[in-house]
Amino acid sequence: MDAKAQQQTLSIRISDTLREFLERAKEMIASGRGESVSTSDVAKILLESAKDDRLDFRLEAGELQRSPTQSLCSIRRKWDQRQDLSRAEWFFLSYYIQIGCEELSENPEMPTSDSFADLLEAILAVRALRTRGGVRLDHYYLSNLGPDASRPLNERQIDPEIVPEVFAKVIGKLRERSPFSQPTFAGRIFNVAVRDEELPNIVALNRALFPHMSTLFRLAARGHWIRERRPVRRSENEGISDDIPAVKRKGFRLSSAVGSDGEVLLLLDMEEKDAQYTFGPYPEIREFVVMLERLEHCGTWRGTYYHAGTIPETPDKPKRFYFRSRTGCVTFGFSVEEWQRLKSLFTAALATPELRRFFSELSLIYGEL
Repeated sequence: MDAKAQQQTLSIRISDTLREFLERAKEMIASGRGESVSTSDVAKILLESAKDDRLDFRLEAGELQRSPTQSLCSIRRKWDQRQDLSRAEWFFLSYYIQIGCEELSENPEMPTSDSFADLLEAILAVRALRTRGGVRLDHYYLSNLGPDASRPLNERQIDPEIVPEVFAKVIGKLRERSPFSQPTFAGRIFNVAVRDEELPNIVALNRALFPHMSTLFRLAARGHWIRERRPVRRSENEGISDDIPAVKRKGFRLSSAVGSDGEVLLLLDMEEKDAQYTFGPYPEIREFVVMLERLEHCGTWRGTYYHAGTIPETPDKPKRFYFRSRTGCVTFGFSVEEWQRLKSLFTAALATPELRRFFSELSLIYGEL
C-alpha cells in the first residue's frame, strides 16, 4: 500500500493588500456557522482554487466585501434588470442578511414577522435544489430555528420531510403574527444554505431566490446600514418632488419634500408654539416614528438621533412629553393631548400613497429600520 501523503508546510511573505484580502475572505467564510477559520486555511483554499483554475466563491465574496456599498448597488442593478447573480454575490448578500437578522436597531420589532417568514421560505427553496446529502445541514437548520424546532434527532439520519414540516409550522405562526419569538438565527441558516448546499447550477439558485428578492435585499440593506452606516444608494432621482400633500392636525402641519437623491424630508410646523422642526434622512424619520409610539410605555428614549421622555403628573402640573435632537440644544414639550395629535399626524402622513411610494424605495436603500 502507498504511504499516506504527508502535508507540507509552506512559509511565504505576502503584501499588505493580499493580507487584507485574506482577512476579508476569512470573515466571510467564518460567517453563518461561526466556525474558526485561520488565515492559513483561507490561503490554502486560494491555492487550491488556483490549481483548478477557478476562484472559490467564498473568496470572491471576500473581494466583494472590499467595497460593500458598491457591491450591493451592483447587485441591485442586476436585480432590477433581471440578471442572474453569481454564487459569490448570493453569499455576500447572505452575510449582510445575517447581520440584519441578528443585530438590533432602534425599533426592536424589526425585521417584521413577514420578512422572517419570507426568509424561511427562501431557505426551503434553496434546500429543495439539493442534489445529494444534507443530513448535517438539516440538523444545523433545525438546531438554529428556535424552540419550536427542537425535537429528538438521530445523529446519522433524519426524515427529509421534517425540515419542511417544522419550517411550515414556524412560517404559519409568523404569518398569523401570533405571540412567538422571532427566528433570529434565520439569517445564519440562509448563509449556510447558500454556502454549503450542493446545487445543480447557479441558474437554478437564481430561479429559486428571485421571487424572494425584495425581502432578501431589504434585510441585506438593513444589515449594511447597521454595520457600515451608509445607504445603498444607486443614483440620483429625477428631481425634487413638491406635490406631496401636507397633513394637518389641530396646531400641527406636516409637509414633505423629496430631494434629488430621493431622500424624504419632513417639515413639522408647530403653530401654537411658533416653531418648526425638520426630520430627515429616512433612518432619523423611522426612529422618530418608533419613539412616538413607544414613549408612553417606556418612559424615556435614548436613541441614535433623539432623546425623549415623560414628566409625570404632579399636583401642580399635568403630565408632559418632550423630545430633542441628540445633537441639538432645543427641547420641545407637549401635553398629553398634543402628543396624541402628533402621533395621529405622523400616522396619517406616512399612510399617504405618495410617501408610501418613496418610503418603499428608501426601505431598499436603508433596509427595515
